[in-house]
Amino acid sequence: MNARKWMMEYGVAMVLTFLFAVILGHIPLFRETTIGKLHASDLVQFIGYGGALVIVWFGARQLAAEPPDDWKWLMPYRALILPVTTLAIMAISYGVLLYVCDPFLSKSGKVIYNWMFIIGIVATSAWLIVTWVRKCAPQVAAVESRRLRKQAA
Repeated sequence: MNARKWMMEYGVAMVLTFLFAVILGHIPLFRETTIGKLHASDLVQFIGYGGALVIVWFGARQLAAEPPDDWKWLMPYRALILPVTTLAIMAISYGVLLYVCDPFLSKSGKVIYNWMFIIGIVATSAWLIVTWVRKCAPQVAAVESRRLRKQAA
């Protein structure tokens, strides 16, 4: 796979999904239409931003499995792609999920919601650190030692 194909598959789909969420979420028809406490604009933004996050995660998964031939520099860091992406998505999805949950959360429900995301973000951070220590750091060190041996020769 080359970088251009990867960007066309995932990058363009993500940008279009995000743009449709922004545009449709601000149209008066969607802002004025409600189902109980939930506005149609909030639902559209949740679907759009959530869809963009799903596309980002699948793109990161594809990138980790098959990095583009043009991006050889990425090889030692391949194992970090999914943990970094998951951490970013976990942090961003806090606000995205609030679009549909906020109207229905009580004060204690909001506290539980917050703690669920705190636990998820801390767990994902731990995954990222463990992945760096166990997989990436040894590969980066090996690449650097090869580079130093080449310069010495």
